[in-house]
Amino acid sequence: MSSKRKKAPRVVGLGTGEADGAARTAETRGPHEQGCPVGALSELPNMMREAGHDPWELLESFGVTEALMSKPMTPVPLRLCGQILQAAADATGRDDLGLRLGQRATLENAGPLRLLVFNARTTGEAVESLVRYAGLWYHGMTYSLTRDRGFACLSISVDGGLPGRDHLLTWALAATVKHLEGIFPRTWRPSQVHISYRRPRTAEQYARFFRAPVLYDQPRHAVFFPAAALDERRQGSEQMLDSFLRQYMTDLEAREQPDFVSRVRHVIENLLASGECSVVRVADMFAIHRVTLHRYLREQGTTFERLLEEARRNLASRMLEQTDLPVAEIASALGYGTPTSFVRAFKRWHGVTPGAGRSRRPAIGRAASPSRAAARR
Repeated sequence: MSSKRKKAPRVVGLGTGEADGAARTAETRGPHEQGCPVGALSELPNMMREAGHDPWELLESFGVTEALMSKPMTPVPLRLCGQILQAAADATGRDDLGLRLGQRATLENAGPLRLLVFNARTTGEAVESLVRYAGLWYHGMTYSLTRDRGFACLSISVDGGLPGRDHLLTWALAATVKHLEGIFPRTWRPSQVHISYRRPRTAEQYARFFRAPVLYDQPRHAVFFPAAALDERRQGSEQMLDSFLRQYMTDLEAREQPDFVSRVRHVIENLLASGECSVVRVADMFAIHRVTLHRYLREQGTTFERLLEEARRNLASRMLEQTDLPVAEIASALGYGTPTSFVRAFKRWHGVTPGAGRSRRPAIGRAASPSRAAARR
């Protein structure tokens, strides 16, 4: 019997894709930690003082001291960051706290990634580096870049149901848009922004910062812009520095890659959110035939159908809890042919109908959903 290990296929066009020429195995690996540099919170003390609150009383109650904050690259659990953001939002009464924190973000807390991004030869290489390597410092946050029908979509998701999830996602999206503004020419702005929760009281602040239509009650946090913007050349790139940085980042990445099933699950979640998820589309993202995809998943003890079911169940629960979309629209977003099919599936998962499941959720902060224009991509 051959001792060679089977190699997992490459993800095409996603931030979790592998380096050119780098072979990854489909072996199962242990769970990854979820964390980020404490420097991601560096502007929070200033924001709380501006709101008339003592920041260190709150931060120290979570174990974050001034001494710790003075070492911005020190990792702290992502769950802790979410708890801190939620507590700070509650204390200041700011439901746009994540947005405001993201507006002040820099890439200083991402080590050599800042150099790689701003030394890139093209805008596309800069954005792809940002998407691909951000997870090395922000564990538990997944960045994805896809292109479809002339538009690029950069989306961000957080693994699991973390406290303060909404603030974390909005902080990450606002920070990413700010980084994109530094990559693209001054005239660049998003075409559309998607937010995965209900329209907040401070919606005008979102529109003012993003300078684009903002749609709420969406399946994911994402920013859309013309794909042609990724084809522009940038000035001042140094080839030797670029090669060194890419090799360094590739070495870091090779030590932290998720298993193949996790990558497939992530692709399913993104395609499902876009309304076009099928086994053929997922296989295409890995540049393999659907039969090969089925075989890889079978070897890992799972199936495409099982992963799709899990993604639908998780997204359905999230959309029922965090949005006011009608059940029929949620069913359509999840790829069900009829609302009845979705209701049957939901009852199989949870023993109740979607309507009954939603009525059991806390109604705090629920607001009427704005009318939603169809997203033109």
